[in-house]
Amino acid sequence: MFLMNIKYTISLLFLLIVPFLGFSQDETESEEVIQFTGVVLDEDSISIPGVHIYTPIFGRGTSTNEYGFFSMPALEGDSLVISAVGFKKATYIVPKIKTSTLRVIFKLESDTEMLNEVQVYNMPPTAEAFKKAVLAVRLPDEYNNMNKNLDPATLQKMYRNLPADGSMNHRWFVQQQAFYDQTKNSVRINPLLNPMSWVEIFKAIKRGDFSNNND
Repeated sequence: MFLMNIKYTISLLFLLIVPFLGFSQDETESEEVIQFTGVVLDEDSISIPGVHIYTPIFGRGTSTNEYGFFSMPALEGDSLVISAVGFKKATYIVPKIKTSTLRVIFKLESDTEMLNEVQVYNMPPTAEAFKKAVLAVRLPDEYNNMNKNLDPATLQKMYRNLPADGSMNHRWFVQQQAFYDQTKNSVRINPLLNPMSWVEIFKAIKRGDFSNNND
């Protein structure tokens, strides 16, 4: 009876431990880090510099050097994207290997795009003929808004309604702070008694600073 209890206890412990051992082994295998190196070539077997090899999910990656060579750490099962300007994107899944180093050679296909036909005309023979040809061009009607926006009266109205920007606000704050530091230990001067303040007021009236901006 005692031996049966021992066998039962050992069997129970074995059943409890084996799943954890299997899970730890799978986790270790899935997180195996390898050194992933290779060369990227074009269709004529010429090395391509500046090719990006990266994993979109984890954000890891590198770029090829001037000889098209790259080297980076990767995990088994990583899905890599190989992209370069002028070439079609390619994908590669890192396989499970028995060694700690994987060497590959990628060949990218050129991404050729056919452009629409463009007609090129001869330029006028003289500068005067070129000037007449340019002046004879009629722009679309929507370009008339440029003349309206460049009207002096419109620009003046926009200037009057333009709020102060960051530099003007900062300059005003510094001036107020300097004025406060100069007069904090003395009697404040009434601006109405300052002749220079009246001169500034008259100038502002002439400029129309106190006029209604909605006019």
